[in-house]
Amino acid sequence: MKKNLKKILILLILFVLAAAGYFTWSWMQLREDGAVYTSIEDANLPVAYVNILGPRMNELDGFVEDSQKAAGRGDLTLLPADRKLSVTIDKLDSQITGMQYEIRSLDGERLVERTTLDHWEQSGEEVSAELPIQNLLTEESEYRLTIAIATEKHPAIYFYTRVMWQQESRVQEMVDLAVSFSEKTFDYDSARELTTYLETDPNADNSSLGHVTLKSDFSQLTWKGLSMERVSEPEIHLRELQGIIGTIDLKYVVSEMKDGKAAAYYDVIESFTMKLGAQRIYMMNYDRRADQIFTGESSAYSGDRIQLGVSDAEDLQSMQDEAGKYRAFVANRALWIYDTGKKESTKVFAFRKSENDTRVNYDTYGIKILDVSEAGQIDFAVYGYMNRGEHEGEVGIGIYHFDSVANTVEEEAFLPSTQSYQVMKSNIGQLIYENEDNELFIMMEGTVYKIDLSTRETKQVVSGLSEDSYAVSDTNEFFAYIDGTDTNAATRVHVLDFSDGSDYTIDAGDGQYIRPLGFMQGDFIYGLA
Repeated sequence: MKKNLKKILILLILFVLAAAGYFTWSWMQLREDGAVYTSIEDANLPVAYVNILGPRMNELDGFVEDSQKAAGRGDLTLLPADRKLSVTIDKLDSQITGMQYEIRSLDGERLVERTTLDHWEQSGEEVSAELPIQNLLTEESEYRLTIAIATEKHPAIYFYTRVMWQQESRVQEMVDLAVSFSEKTFDYDSARELTTYLETDPNADNSSLGHVTLKSDFSQLTWKGLSMERVSEPEIHLRELQGIIGTIDLKYVVSEMKDGKAAAYYDVIESFTMKLGAQRIYMMNYDRRADQIFTGESSAYSGDRIQLGVSDAEDLQSMQDEAGKYRAFVANRALWIYDTGKKESTKVFAFRKSENDTRVNYDTYGIKILDVSEAGQIDFAVYGYMNRGEHEGEVGIGIYHFDSVANTVEEEAFLPSTQSYQVMKSNIGQLIYENEDNELFIMMEGTVYKIDLSTRETKQVVSGLSEDSYAVSDTNEFFAYIDGTDTNAATRVHVLDFSDGSDYTIDAGDGQYIRPLGFMQGDFIYGLA
């Protein structure tokens, strides 16, 4: 009997150890390289391209709601002389059941043409179609083109671009020069031909490859001798064309090669502004920005320092808890948290899955850190175009909470918006504040919202705000706004303290008007007239 009990006990111990080992292995697999990814569904909306001035130009991402404002200004598509525009729609997950296009004035008020297509060619994930645009456009005037499709899985997907018609154009020469210029920067000998464009300034900052212009030296232009190779083909975007002056952007990913292997990857955007001359094209401006894709490897940390590598430093941000144990930071539109005690990092949130997946590398979204607790929990916002997940193809602001213990990210609220990413980024920069009562205050489209992150209840604090009708403190803790909508005839100002919910009013005297001007270290400044 005792022998049987002993055997059972030994088997039980072995089972427990095996189970513990399995779960430990599973946990380590989940945390490999310190990265924990949220369970966001893969992107399933297609992308569209216009076939002008070269194949697959002006990549257009799909929106699930018809909102031209949310798409922003976008790229400019130059129509061929016969106005028959060839488009390609790629990465479809089902058959197209309908397609139409519409042309309006830029303000959207005047409908120029609406046509339903009855023919397109689909082969697997790709569809080719031709838009027979009518002869109703004024030459060299800009319009808004909306391409709408329906598929077996999506009732409506919208793509937006500005269009312009010219009977004769030399924009192809600009595109060719931009592509050639970019290619030559990767070859030291070929790049010598580019010295005629350089305007090297001895006072220019040549300390980082994150930002290169025509004022940089030749070494900067040619990547300081590093062995760089393109990982993806350049995306070509025609941004603007005003008469003989045009702006073209190239977007791609490069890898830094060491011993035949990729040691690091970089996002690169090159912007060219050119002027057409009678005999040649003049390079008016060149701007190259490179951001090293952060991977969270242990070599990136040294003491309290985080080595993010080459960067133009425009979108970098960080925040730590009061005790300084945890530091959250955003790099390459990905949110990370670093445990200074364990010397471990975790990727909290990222749309990006690979260096060259066009659908999730769409860069019209941002991440804003709201709060970091001493338990390693993070509240943060994701705003702009949603690349994948439940809100894929929508534009808005998502509020999320990261639980370091469970290693989960939970959506606490989502506010849809009709504003473009650029406008939303400006608004987020003006007001977004979380207090100790787990209440979030955020401004969108002239409205200040209060979101209770515990109950997910959303309320409007004030709406109908316009420029000069409000003021925000540097910390976003205090907010002031006028009664009414006439900024030149206000007689009362409300001042709110978001940290504790208190407020007070200031009234103008008889025959006076009042306007909020700003805050200085929490003190409210206003003007009387």
